[in-house]
Amino acid sequence: MNFRADRMKRLLHATAILMLALMAISNEASGQKTYALGIGGGAAIPVGKLSDTQDTGFNGIVALALGVAELPIGVRFDGIYNSFSRKNITSPATNTYSFRVAGLLANLIYAFPGTSAKSYVVTGGGLYNTRLDVAGSKSENHFGLNAGLGVTFGLGPITSFIESRYHFISREPTKGGVIHFVPITLGLMF
Repeated sequence: MNFRADRMKRLLHATAILMLALMAISNEASGQKTYALGIGGGAAIPVGKLSDTQDTGFNGIVALALGVAELPIGVRFDGIYNSFSRKNITSPATNTYSFRVAGLLANLIYAFPGTSAKSYVVTGGGLYNTRLDVAGSKSENHFGLNAGLGVTFGLGPITSFIESRYHFISREPTKGGVIHFVPITLGLMF
């Protein structure tokens, strides 16, 4: 295993231990546990080298948020799907097919105080699966990180949210290098 993959694995383990500790502290701080299930979607914007060959696409998210009402810190587990269509490139290029990124992420959420609207910071990491949409292409698994900002708006028992996150997927230079993209997501939490 190379140094970068080993470092990412240690970082993910430390993040998981921190999240479990925060959940334990949260449960001791209050007997009332809160959770929410969420769905959402929106635009996925390629950044860096990915923007050279791929156009803005779409994203989808399914989320499970855990926390305690009295604490501003929570945990959120996300399943994500992003698809980027190919650009119309007139010169010969090696990567001109649609590209998709799916992932399973574990995130920490810090919500700032608010009444009906609350802003929050989200950061975490997880396993990303990437694939070019071309016959014979194989999917690849890579570790990555994400961070972003969002706002929730209370709508009675349902909460809507809008957020934007920066995703960084670590890949070897021989596999195409690092992937960067920014989804902008609108969703509902139940």
